[in-house]
Amino acid sequence: MIKTEQLQQDLDYVRAAVHRGERSAGIPALYLFWAAMILIGFASADFAPRLMMPFWIVVGISGGLFSWWLGARDERRRGIRDVALGRRYGLHWAIGGVGYLLTALPIVVHGPSNESVAGFLLTTGIVYGLAGVHLERPLLWCGLLAFAGYAALVALALPYAWTLTGALMAACLVLAAGFAARARAAAP
Repeated sequence: MIKTEQLQQDLDYVRAAVHRGERSAGIPALYLFWAAMILIGFASADFAPRLMMPFWIVVGISGGLFSWWLGARDERRRGIRDVALGRRYGLHWAIGGVGYLLTALPIVVHGPSNESVAGFLLTTGIVYGLAGVHLERPLLWCGLLAFAGYAALVALALPYAWTLTGALMAACLVLAAGFAARARAAAP
């Protein structure tokens, strides 16, 4: 290996080790993007249920790719190259995607029911909650809101539970974007 390549790898390792000690505040633009998509997608369950599944198929795939691209671009701009962290983010959201596909399986096989569609809120609670524990803390609160929405939908049969949950999660993500922007502005 050429000495400059070895030096670059060593510097990347040190930078990643220092960066690992900090908890990421997240990317404000991604929080805002997903706030908008969650608000629209969750409200579609109450107001345009036939559009919900196609919306999430398109937004889930394209939004996931957009998130990956924006995250990689953000790391490059900040001079960070942490392959292990990138792999952890990728695996987390890819496994979440598989969870969403499996949540859709009963709907595809047996048709939609209130409980089968509500399963998406349960999956969202797990995926976002674990992202909040392992990746970015603000996502924990979104996961807890999704769990509350699931309970409101299944146990209470609360009307417009999807819309209310989407609005609360979107508000949580907008707040997270504000905190992330402030943390980035304060960072050296």
